[in-house]
Parts: sequence; structure tokens; C-alpha cells
Amino acid sequence: MRQTDLATRVVALVFLLFFLLATGCEQKGPETVPAIAETTSVDRPTSSPTIDLAPWQKADIDWRQAAGANLSVLAAAHAGFPALKPLLPIFEALTGIRVGYLMADETDMRTKRRVDLASGAGVYDVVPIGVTYLGEAHASGWLDDLSGPLNDPTLTDAAWFDVEDISQALRDLHVMDGSLLAIPYSSATGVFAYRKDLFARYNLSVPDSYAEIVAMKAKLQAALDKDGLQDTYAFATRAKIGAGRNTWMVISCIRAYGGEMLDANGRAIFNSPEAVRALDVYRDMITGAGTPPESEAMDIYQMRKLFGEGKLASMIVASDFFNQIDSPEKSPVWDRWDVAVIPRGPASRETSLWAWAWGINSASSQKRAAWLFTQWATSKATIDLLGTGVAPARLSAWEAKAFQGLGAPGLIVGTTWALNHATPSRLQTGIPEFPEAGLAASLAFSEIFFGAQVQETLDAAVKKVDGIMEKGPTKR
Repeated sequence: MRQTDLATRVVALVFLLFFLLATGCEQKGPETVPAIAETTSVDRPTSSPTIDLAPWQKADIDWRQAAGANLSVLAAAHAGFPALKPLLPIFEALTGIRVGYLMADETDMRTKRRVDLASGAGVYDVVPIGVTYLGEAHASGWLDDLSGPLNDPTLTDAAWFDVEDISQALRDLHVMDGSLLAIPYSSATGVFAYRKDLFARYNLSVPDSYAEIVAMKAKLQAALDKDGLQDTYAFATRAKIGAGRNTWMVISCIRAYGGEMLDANGRAIFNSPEAVRALDVYRDMITGAGTPPESEAMDIYQMRKLFGEGKLASMIVASDFFNQIDSPEKSPVWDRWDVAVIPRGPASRETSLWAWAWGINSASSQKRAAWLFTQWATSKATIDLLGTGVAPARLSAWEAKAFQGLGAPGLIVGTTWALNHATPSRLQTGIPEFPEAGLAASLAFSEIFFGAQVQETLDAAVKKVDGIMEKGPTKR
């Protein structure tokens, strides 16, 4: 290694150590378990109960081929990652690998992940990956190509793992230039969630189109107000500024009206007549009668909170919301909701896809152990054990008793339809320009929600996005 390269690596490592120490994590050396293994792994009992390893031992591989390794795993504090934590003793007993499992809120997790990946220090062996930021990681060489271990019979029993059971659409989102960069763990897609008791009470049909939502919310709000339920609102959906925030739903609406964000050459085209009509309808959905205060800037957490408290009658929301309201301890309306497939537009029915997936840090010194963890965490046996603790990427898991018992059959229909049929916008397939281009589009959408003229605002945003794409690395 050249001295300049070595110096750069040393400086990056020093910076990373300073950052991680400041946020409560120690560097992982070759024989040292990081502090997070003691503070964030599931508590290990002094006398271990018998753990049934049979479901995983059916795989024709040596699960203990990396026994004695210390593995550092970074996770988000939501989206099915907390549900995996209590199962870690199973993996440790199965493999002899000790796991440090750090869960952090999403903002903190993204910072830790980027600092570690960019520095090449390899503090975290396995990291959670979301598709919209995959492009930067791939362009920078931060993640391993997992097609190697996936197709290595000494590491993976293909028949047992059954990768085909993981939604093809989600797997495709994590392939760039022929490299499989992560294995999908959880899923989310846009669906229409509603209070089935209120829709039955007021004899309302579930809207099948965006235009029908505009009419429905006014009618429903009038009925709620008449019954003295003024603190319950008819409808809300995403509106808050941010790449991956309002864009996640608005882009689906644009495409349902026959528009697109980018053409085949990467040129921005979301100022078309179809896109203008879509933004007109989207604005009308989230403003005026039947919407909560400040609905023009509604975020996912506000929306889910209102619905869970019984103060929101319907919403277009990510399908993984259900495990926040699936018991009487979590919500007073836990048994009074259902889901329908996302509404259509005049051209088609479209939805955005999302997955949290496990990727392996290219700087990890524990590649074999990291793959065994990734395979275990995304296997049928583990996903089935998680039940409704995760919105699974595996299609078979949606037919399990846990989901059948939710009393919301539409959730299964709406989600599996998307997992089988969704075709994501090119802007949302992990291109490196998405964070900047998505934000530019998001700002324009927000201006429209607050009253800006639609065509002029989209025209200006298209020019900004074109400038970003011109400077970016995406091939045209």
C-alpha cells in the first residue's frame, strides 16, 4: 500500500474511533467483542434453556464453520429489527458466533453506517440497507456482492434457503450492475388503511381511486362531525418534505396518472400533463375538508399515531404500520381496521416498494460469519418465528397463522399484490443522485401542497433535477 493511501486510512480510522467513542461504541479488534455486544445483545442467562435448533439444522451446511467469531451488527430501532433481538441466542447456539447487535434510531444509524462504510474501518460487519441509498454504497464499493456466498454450497443450502420465496421485486431492487448487494429482510409498500367500523357505520365503500378519496373524505368528515366526532379526521397521507418521504407516495400517484419522474435517458419529465393532474388530485386529498391540522406537512409518525389513537379514519400508508396497532395494549382500535390495495389512477395502479435488507460491509474481517448471520436472519425459519414482529419480504410468511389472525385480510392481499406486481420508478431504484434529486422534487411537491401553482412549480423542479442528473454518475 502506498504511504499516501495508508495515511488516508489512518486518518479515517482515527476519525471513526473518535465518533464511535463519542456515541458509546468501542472499536472491534480481531479478538475483542465491541462494547455493543455487552450493552445491546439480548441478555444471556447464566443457565441456558434448551433451544430447538432443528429448523435451521435442516440446512445442509456447517453452521459452526465460523464458531468463535465475534460479529458486530448494526440495526435500526424499528421495522422488524427489535423483534430479531430476542432470537439472537438461537443464532449464537446454532453457530458458536457471538453477536453484538446495536440498534439506533434511524438518523443515528444512518450516520454510524456511513461513517464506518466510508472510512473502510469495518467496525460493523453487517449493516441494514435501504434501497434509496444503495447507489452511493455500490458506487463506492462499500458492500460485498452476496451472489458469491448465496451460490456457494458450503455456505448456503439453496433448497433450504429458497431465495425465490423472497419477493423478486425486492431482490431486484438490491441488484446493481449484476451484483446482489443485500438480502431483503422486511418490506413495505403503499396501501389504503381504514377503520372498517366507521366505513360500515356510514355505509361507505372503500375508495378504489385517488379521485374517489377526495369525495369520500368530505362525506365521511361531515358524518363524523354530525355524530360529535370532530376530533376524528377522515383521511391523511404523507406530505412532509424529504427524499423518500412525500416522494414515496407522490411518485406512485404520478405514475398511476400515466406520468413518470425520469425518462429512459435519465431526463426529468415530472412536469407532464399527467403529472400535473396527479399533483392536483394529491393536493386535494391532503388539504381541505376531512384532513387533520397541518396535513400539508404530515409525516408518517404523526399519521400512524393519529390512526392508532382512533383519531384518523383512513390513510395511505406503508404496509408495515400494522405491528404498531395489532393488540389492545398498543391501540384502542386494534381490532377495527383493515387494508385495501393502494388506489389506482386513470392509467394504472402503482405503488412504491421499500425493503430493509442486510448487507455485508466490504471492510469486514468476518465475511463468513457475516453471511451466516444474514442467511439465518432472512431464512424462512427465522422469519416464521418473528410472526407479526416484522413485515416480511418472504411471500410465504404472509400466509402464516400470525397474519391470518390479525383480522385484516386486506393487509395480506394489498401487500402481496405489491410484492408480486410493483414496478418502481427509476428514481427510486437506488441511483446515486436520489438523495439530492429526490429532495428537489420533494420541495416542489410541498410548495404545491401549500398553494403554489402546479405547472410552474413542477417546471422549475424539473430544471433542478435535470441539473443534478447531468452532474451525477448514472449512465444515460
